[in-house]
Amino acid sequence: MECRQFEVTLICANNLPDVRELGKMKVYAQVSVKGHSNSVWVTPVDRERKTNPYWNCKIKYTLPEIAVQKDGVILVIKLYCERSLLPDKYVGEVNLSLKKLFDCGFSQENLEYDVDRNDADGIFGKLKLSYDFAKTKITVSKSESSLRGQVLEAVGHGVLHAVIHGAIHIILH
Repeated sequence: MECRQFEVTLICANNLPDVRELGKMKVYAQVSVKGHSNSVWVTPVDRERKTNPYWNCKIKYTLPEIAVQKDGVILVIKLYCERSLLPDKYVGEVNLSLKKLFDCGFSQENLEYDVDRNDADGIFGKLKLSYDFAKTKITVSKSESSLRGQVLEAVGHGVLHAVIHGAIHIILH
């Protein structure tokens, strides 16, 4: 199966709404490929910058080539405020089509996207990120493709790596 490496770097968010009534905001991002629970990665929590968190966290995926050729494969970045006693509170999210990102170029830096909420209208801050698609495709062997959707490895500090295969193919057909 032909695949392509994809790396997204979540740099920071700015001007997020303060969703806490007491205490200070401690924000993290949860990144996934929509519909694939085994593609979820979480950034470290920024405990210092409140409504302007900074992560500079790199997340790597190995995606089937079809994921960047057809619409329907969405990178979901949800922002949450960590809380001690209650469940973490939803701050907002950014949804990005992998095909549209790929069509804009192999690599883009310091892009800003509006943070939306699925329960309210308006803009709820900005998310800054960079991304990079490998220029060359790789072929995943049958033994590797049997790891569909499984985590391959954590690469270095702050770099997360996952492989997404057959399930994306199902979404697109």
